[in-house]
Amino acid sequence: MKKLIALALCAVMCVGLLAGCGAEPAPTATPKPTPEELAADYKAAIEAARTEADNADRPIFVTGQEEEMGSIMWDVLGFAASDVYSFALSLSVMNTQAYCVGLFMPAEGKAETVTAGLEKYIENTQNSFEFYLPDQGEIANNAILETLDDGSVLIVMTDGWQEVHDGIIAAL
Repeated sequence: MKKLIALALCAVMCVGLLAGCGAEPAPTATPKPTPEELAADYKAAIEAARTEADNADRPIFVTGQEEEMGSIMWDVLGFAASDVYSFALSLSVMNTQAYCVGLFMPAEGKAETVTAGLEKYIENTQNSFEFYLPDQGEIANNAILETLDDGSVLIVMTDGWQEVHDGIIAAL
């Protein structure tokens, strides 16, 4: 009888060991990047997609530089700095250029606010160049605004818009 109990316990232990050997560890969640880390990734993607001249002449503002941008840039975009978790943005506020390249990660619950603000910004830019500077109007009319799979909102309004868009997507 003792041998039978010992044999049964041994069998149970072997099955338990075999089951444990094949088990995969539980997947670990990837920690959410900090706003600064995400902004650095956004900035690198924008720089990779633009020309050397644009990188030299057009600064990119990132998370942490909200005050340097000034409130007028946020007013132009149609939303507030507090509406985004992280961003990287290059924007011309000159009234002779249709130029804006940016990536924004909306703050919790602010995706619609950010997207609506950028849609309005594109519309205003299109209207302002409709009869003024036709070449800039064409750039504004071909602006790309999309929400990426990770929730980032991408705007591309520049000469060579499709190449810049594709370059940013590839770099991300």
